[in-house]
Amino acid sequence: MKIIKSLVLCLLVIGVARAEIPFEEVTLTRPDLTLHAGLRYPEAAVDLVIIHPGSGPTDRDGNQGPMTNNSLKFLAEGLAGRGVAVLSVDKRGAGNTAMKPKESELRPSHYIGDLVAWVEWAKARAPGLRVHLLGHSEGALFAKAAARRADVASVISLAGAGRPIGVVLREQTEGRRPGELGVEFERVLSSLESGEEVGEVSPLLQALFRPSVQPYLIEWLAMDPAAMAAELEVPLLVIGGSSDIQVKRADFDALAGPATRAEWIDGMNHVLKAVAGEMAAQLPSYMNPDLPLHGALVPLVVDWLGAVSDSESGLDVSAF
Repeated sequence: MKIIKSLVLCLLVIGVARAEIPFEEVTLTRPDLTLHAGLRYPEAAVDLVIIHPGSGPTDRDGNQGPMTNNSLKFLAEGLAGRGVAVLSVDKRGAGNTAMKPKESELRPSHYIGDLVAWVEWAKARAPGLRVHLLGHSEGALFAKAAARRADVASVISLAGAGRPIGVVLREQTEGRRPGELGVEFERVLSSLESGEEVGEVSPLLQALFRPSVQPYLIEWLAMDPAAMAAELEVPLLVIGGSSDIQVKRADFDALAGPATRAEWIDGMNHVLKAVAGEMAAQLPSYMNPDLPLHGALVPLVVDWLGAVSDSESGLDVSAF
């Protein structure tokens, strides 16, 4: 009898473990294209987190090409497993969403406008939910920008730059642009910061400064994340990781204003995994779709959502 009871208990546990949170592929029609996203909607959810990925053709799961790490997929699943609804968006040119307009006409304002539209979609779909914007890396900048135009409960900046991208680019390439290459790098970047396009760029700098991407860069370079954070009228959570080799502590500190809750996760890298070391040691984590998230991340975000709920009753979320 004990064996039978144990077997039944095991089957029940397996059934619970395999119970799937409702998932739905959703679309949003914009004037020039159709946006795609994945919606996880646990029963009795009161918060919806919209996750915007980082730079380049990074899809809703945090992947681009061979760089498959499932970081944002694990984040969405982790939040949904704790009762939070999650909308994971495929931005223009990533996942199931086409690249429109063409690269030479694309601007950060396209991504920001799309994010505002997703907030409006979510508000219409589920009016009772509190909507939060979570942006990873470059997406953190867009989340802050969208929050100034959309009705959201809070913003979560995850591994986001706190200084203008020109400062970050100079820092990231330090020591890797010798001689004439360094001179041209600074000349082109300075011109773009002044709002002026550069007609000819050497082959070694084409990946970063090709003419077709320069209009995008000009708009991006003019954005100041720290100033945008200071102007927010909703609570802001800033999360950084000590192992992040792309976004530095200086960025975290620049965003961590007096009205902000700032959390520094020891040992978390840019793709949200518990991996330390320089690039050679970290690179495998960028391409490992099975390596789990840093264990502190999901509980931190869930705790934040609860704090925001409490703040509606007058509790200061920056005190947590």
